[in-house]
Amino acid sequence: QDGNVLDICATAAHEAGQPLPDAPRERMLQALGAFVEGRVVRNAWSPASARGLDLDVRKLAAIEALSRHGRASARQLQSIQIAPNLWPTAALIDWLRILKRLDGIPQREQRLQEATTLLRARLTYAGTTLKFSNEDADFWWWQMDSADANAARLILAVVDDAAWKDELPRLVQGALGRQHRAAWLTTTANLWGVLALNRFAARFESQPVTGRSVATLGAASATHDWAAARKGGRLMLPWPALAGPPAGSLSVTQQGSGRPWL
Repeated sequence: QDGNVLDICATAAHEAGQPLPDAPRERMLQALGAFVEGRVVRNAWSPASARGLDLDVRKLAAIEALSRHGRASARQLQSIQIAPNLWPTAALIDWLRILKRLDGIPQREQRLQEATTLLRARLTYAGTTLKFSNEDADFWWWQMDSADANAARLILAVVDDAAWKDELPRLVQGALGRQHRAAWLTTTANLWGVLALNRFAARFESQPVTGRSVATLGAASATHDWAAARKGGRLMLPWPALAGPPAGSLSVTQQGSGRPWL
């Protein structure tokens, strides 16, 4: 089987909390381990521009998958040239997760800080839509990687990290802004997107929404009653005057439990 499929199966099953049957799981992890350690050689095609990085990127993905199942070690990184600044964002996210899970990596804390800094430096926003500064170079379609998938996988990587807590809602909104007609670009991006939204909701939105949400714009106000419309709705407010009081600032407050989205 293709190694990318094995990576995604092992990683997505773990992320979703879905146990794999013992026999297929063992064969999958053995195959990934053999690839990382050079006992299985894959002469996979890649564009000329990526050939110098392709094998390292594939191995990072395999090691990240193995680390989720307790089958990775720092020794497996010895065959990889550690150059995070040159890697596509998908590999940088894998590297971040490997550093968080594996003990025994030289200069681990320093490398963890470096990976975090590089990821933050690549983030940019167009309005509320999340973008990456090297987005075109991140479209490694032959490995089923894309900027859409990276946006979701970044959320999964940092959803439990206190250092990213304040930025997480913006990451989620930015990832949703990448959708077209309520979907992301690829099947794998939609897989990671659903998993990311589920993890975020379980972490931050487990409390049911009750009470009322009140929106005020200038002198006008409107209220959404969550008991009457549990799935949300729209509030219509008149456009304020362009000049003079009252000021045309929108204010929305939640009077009740939960954290609804605006």
